[in-house]
Amino acid sequence: MLQPESYDQDADAGTDPVQRHAGLESYVDDESKPNVTNKGRIGENGPMSVDNANNLVAVTVTYNVDNRFETALGSYLNQVARVIIVDNSSDPQRREWLAALAGSAGERVSLIQNGQNLGLGRAQNIGIRAALDSGAEWLLMMDDDSRAAPDMVSTLVQTAHRQEANVAILAPRYDEQGVKREARYVTAPEGRYNTPRFAIRDFSKASTLSHLYMAISSGSLIRASLFREIGLIRESFTIDYLDVDFCLRALRRGYRIIAVDDAVLYHQLGAQTEHRFFGRRFWAWNHPASRRYTIYRNRTRIWRENLFTLPGFVFYDMLASLHDLFRILMFEQSKTAKLWAALKGIGVGLLGGGLPGYPVYKRNS
Repeated sequence: MLQPESYDQDADAGTDPVQRHAGLESYVDDESKPNVTNKGRIGENGPMSVDNANNLVAVTVTYNVDNRFETALGSYLNQVARVIIVDNSSDPQRREWLAALAGSAGERVSLIQNGQNLGLGRAQNIGIRAALDSGAEWLLMMDDDSRAAPDMVSTLVQTAHRQEANVAILAPRYDEQGVKREARYVTAPEGRYNTPRFAIRDFSKASTLSHLYMAISSGSLIRASLFREIGLIRESFTIDYLDVDFCLRALRRGYRIIAVDDAVLYHQLGAQTEHRFFGRRFWAWNHPASRRYTIYRNRTRIWRENLFTLPGFVFYDMLASLHDLFRILMFEQSKTAKLWAALKGIGVGLLGGGLPGYPVYKRNS
């Protein structure tokens, strides 16, 4: 049996993408050619209970996964028409295990093995292109350690069918395993994105939240046409703020993001530690200094690009950054190295040369 290994692509290129939105809760808290197997057809053997859901494809990126991924995959395999797994694993034993798992799942699971860690963004784009090439109308993005509730996908799809066409991204309610706090989302009050205002909302007063600024990628249901219109994932960001960048690009093009209470995603948040300071609870992320550099480089680049179009999110993220730096100073180890790395990241993000943009989708002939 494979032993657990934490999902940490930072060893090669990056890590679990959920962290870059730490401030969302805590701020308000009281070229190798891939090996492709099992190229199934859309909807083949796919049991779906929702009209037109046979054109819904799940995309997940894996990295040196263990037996827990079998549980994660099983939670949504029968909720979608097809699953595309893009594997960034560097461990031969784990690649072999994953190939056996994908083979046992049948034609509805396609496995693309990169043979090395290409970074989360590039790997996601490999899976997204494969889904678009196969005719997908909706894409479900999943982390390799996230589990979907039995009706998560059907709830998202049914909600999508009741929305206007400009609702292009639907997020579930995040049930953060091991953390006792309600899922909260940063939103634009009254849908006014051109003001420096933001609001942190939960599901206490509504079953559907509108006017979100962003949603994490895992569990998000995305219209395939959105990728064709605004481009794919920004690979130069490697891992942090990939989904933030994609969501803000969608907003700038007039699309909208909502969250659905009854659609539940069970999500892992990594090596957080809880601390108390003057009776208030804080969560430390404990990322290494190299990761802090990437986080702050990418987030400050986001500020530069969205300050005048989406000032509310930029203001929110600036405040979240101050809160994050405070937590590093108060609760984390290697404070000097991490704070210096963050400072360097801010300098490069604000003053340095441009990072490449995002690739566009071109259908394979």
